[in-house]
Amino acid sequence: MIPALESDAAARERILASLDESLVVEAAAGTGKTTMLVRRIVAMLRTGRAKVEKIAAVTFTHKAAGELKLRLREELDLERLRPEVQSEPAARAALEDALGHLEEASIGTIHSFCAQILRERPVEARVDPAFEELSEAEQTRIYQRSFRAWLERGLDQPSPGLRRAFARLAWSWNESPPTEQLQYAGLKLLEWRDYQAPWERRPFAREEEIGTLARMLRELAEASARPRRVDDGLYRGLEPVRLLARSIHDAELAGPRDYDTLEACLLKLARDLNRGSLRKGSGEYGGGVSRESLLARREELLRWIGDFRQRADAELAACCAPKCRACSTSTPRANSAWASSTL
Repeated sequence: MIPALESDAAARERILASLDESLVVEAAAGTGKTTMLVRRIVAMLRTGRAKVEKIAAVTFTHKAAGELKLRLREELDLERLRPEVQSEPAARAALEDALGHLEEASIGTIHSFCAQILRERPVEARVDPAFEELSEAEQTRIYQRSFRAWLERGLDQPSPGLRRAFARLAWSWNESPPTEQLQYAGLKLLEWRDYQAPWERRPFAREEEIGTLARMLRELAEASARPRRVDDGLYRGLEPVRLLARSIHDAELAGPRDYDTLEACLLKLARDLNRGSLRKGSGEYGGGVSRESLLARREELLRWIGDFRQRADAELAACCAPKCRACSTSTPRANSAWASSTL
């Protein structure tokens, strides 16, 4: 790897001149990585170190692959016409040969490169030599079908993890249906499909912690309920606390506590309280409480919810992991693990 402290000019010179070693180049977007890659390939061809049909340049998208091949052709043309090349018959012949066989170079996406290797050795790979690569649209359709089938199987039997995930999604800000949000979360996590390490599930007193948070919420709601002015900025800023406390009270009068919904509501409360700026106001608040004490209780509640979320996320991820591994057996693009931070 080129040292990070090496000057830009020295790094570029090394890329073009040091052709007998492998290099890893890391740089920000727009700094010329593709340009230097093309020039390095041309230098390899010009010096006879490789034939163009032995070159493999792999990208992530078809668009990038097409641009890379076009730029390589342009650079070969420019290099071939340089005066120093004209005076070197071997170099000129090598570049002419490269231009004539450019279509034989393996310049394409990772998928097409792997497909090429598999087609050359279908017996060893145990694949049908007539297989075709899926388009992005086809991949999406297959994933959606597999996800729906997996979800139906998961809902046919008790699934605490899925129930908690749906409860969170139902109380999120996203207007999309929970099923679509869950599907999108799984799609974004497909890159983790090679993660095989088991999820660690640490002891977590979830119901006890939720009970503590509910008590803190109720105490803050009661303390802030008697302001001198109903248009007080701090009173209005704590309205989500009072609304949730009232909702919890009404729900518990009707039946047992629903910890999954309560967990989702508490996490949403933290987002609601952190949304926008809080008008702290001045002067006496009312009800025998000070503004400082209300603000301190608010910050303490947010801190406790933040700590709770970290443990709840980790526990939910470990809970859902076995379910998601079942999904990975039904689609080539399925993920083997879940992370609830997306939820």
